[in-house]
Amino acid sequence: MAFPRYVHSVVADSSEAAWPVSGQGWNECSFTSIANALNLLAGAARHTKDEFAREVGPLFQPRLGGTLPPLKAIQLRRRGYGAHFGSLARTDGERVLRDLVDRGVPTIVDIYTAFQLGTTRIYGMHATLLVGYSEPYRSADGRLREEYYLVDPQWPELGRFDLRANNADRDGDGVEEPFPGNRTLERAEFLRLWTTRNYCPVFRTPEEHAAWYAATLRRVPGPPLVGALLQGLLFGSDDRLR
Repeated sequence: MAFPRYVHSVVADSSEAAWPVSGQGWNECSFTSIANALNLLAGAARHTKDEFAREVGPLFQPRLGGTLPPLKAIQLRRRGYGAHFGSLARTDGERVLRDLVDRGVPTIVDIYTAFQLGTTRIYGMHATLLVGYSEPYRSADGRLREEYYLVDPQWPELGRFDLRANNADRDGDGVEEPFPGNRTLERAEFLRLWTTRNYCPVFRTPEEHAAWYAATLRRVPGPPLVGALLQGLLFGSDDRLR
């Protein structure tokens, strides 16, 4: 079964077999989102959150919120995938994310603010996987809608992950339509929750990632006092559209 015509998704097939994703344990969202991204690319459940949690060892501290967000890209690259931890705070982030969806590239986005230093937001609280978006469309109740679709590993709540949680009857025919992932956010709500503008695209190969980055983005160096390493660790690379 296909998604509604106004929906763009990294996976065109809406059947549950085409979505080998799973839920998380306590503060395991980063590892679960990595596994979910790779399993979507493979079309099969080849990875689990536990392998990624074990790999970082003491850098996984559930009582302190989980692990460091930049580690996602390191773990992905170690397995031969193309990825980086970046920030789209100073460019048209929606244009970048939608382009990635249209290329079939799942992207880990961190939502909710975990830590803020003055007016500067550092890291998101919860890692989710962006898997789709909609064009503006009008539902049966006359409302104009525009949406983003996520695989949220603790939606509708921790321990009750449900891939069908965001299916809904939008056209008023009495039958629920399938939507990508398991969580739908209206555009304004997604942008409000995606406060840090951090993202980690997951390409099948480093070559695909490098070609996309070179054609799409340019990297702006951080202030001299911050340095490239600190910039990348705290905020992600400052990525701007060309």
